[in-house]
Amino acid sequence: MDWLNAVIIALSMSVDAMTVSASDAIVEKNMKIKKMLFIAFVFGLFQFAMPLIGYGIGISFKDYIAPYIPRIAFSLLVLLGIKSIIDWIIEFRKRNKGEDVNENKKLTIFNILIQGVATSIDALCIGFVYLQYEFLDAFLGFLIIFIFTFSLSFTTAFLGQKVASKLEKWATLIAGVVFIGIGLKILLEGIL
Repeated sequence: MDWLNAVIIALSMSVDAMTVSASDAIVEKNMKIKKMLFIAFVFGLFQFAMPLIGYGIGISFKDYIAPYIPRIAFSLLVLLGIKSIIDWIIEFRKRNKGEDVNENKKLTIFNILIQGVATSIDALCIGFVYLQYEFLDAFLGFLIIFIFTFSLSFTTAFLGQKVASKLEKWATLIAGVVFIGIGLKILLEGIL
């Protein structure tokens, strides 16, 4: 196995998840370390599981599934992004009317799971990339992706908390734009 290539793939696969975890930490200001660890674990788990599933599906279905993966990820992330932007518009209107909008927003387990799927569905294709390796080598490659995604998602969530108070008014708008941006990135990578 080419270990340098495995590390580069792991880094590139973790970028989407770590960006979303940072946005989550900005949106939910006072997020507990336990929740940051949970988010990082969910993102890492999905980034590990999707390539494993892709590897399991194998080359025979690659041509049928691969074209749709970027579109599915794009759709999920755009929906999350639109929802976040609508939430920000509602907050903006309330703020302009003098209403209190400083309640701490809480991410639900459902939201975190949807984000995990949305940011990792493109990782399904990575399983196809690893078809040239024996299962154990592929499994180790997927484990490296998990470790990088977990570590970087936790780190960016922790750092997101440090800037949360400064970005509070714009947090849900930023999250929405990030979701849509990542979705476009995945879609364009899939098309090009």
